[in-house]
Amino acid sequence: MGLNELLKSASVPKGSFYHYFSSKEDFGSQLLEQYLTQYLLRLDEILSVDGPDARARLMHYWSLWISTQTSGDACAQCLIVKIGAEISDVSDEMRSILERGTRQIGARLSQAIVDGQADHSISYTVQPALLGLALYEMWLGASLIAKLSRTRDPFLNAMKTTELMLPPPSQNPKEKP
Repeated sequence: MGLNELLKSASVPKGSFYHYFSSKEDFGSQLLEQYLTQYLLRLDEILSVDGPDARARLMHYWSLWISTQTSGDACAQCLIVKIGAEISDVSDEMRSILERGTRQIGARLSQAIVDGQADHSISYTVQPALLGLALYEMWLGASLIAKLSRTRDPFLNAMKTTELMLPPPSQNPKEKP
């Protein structure tokens, strides 16, 4: 959908766009800021649910990822996957917003791994600061490959790999309790 179609569907009169936004880049930047704010709120909600341990909450997040990315609902799919590469070459401001957002998502996932180590659902052998962002990067890549292949296979591979990368504590007595 182009900008004109979007404005028409929102009943914004022609010529008034620049009353609200200084440029198309400003519009895109504000759209991305709003998207990331909503995404982070939803992620926080998923990762802070009472009841299951932190590892179960993380695995639930990845299960939801598969559901939304394969739903066929374009509005539910990850905007970073959909426009990240294209926008990064066109607008440094929007690239910066997306990069900051991915770091924030990675930090939240890293904190969930720390929480999993604290509640003894994730092994102490993993390094949360590295793993949180690495998992997110892997899932972004799986999303891109799934779009190209039009199959769920990249997500199933990512899920198996995630399970291996987030092992529960072993019975090894040398591992910290």
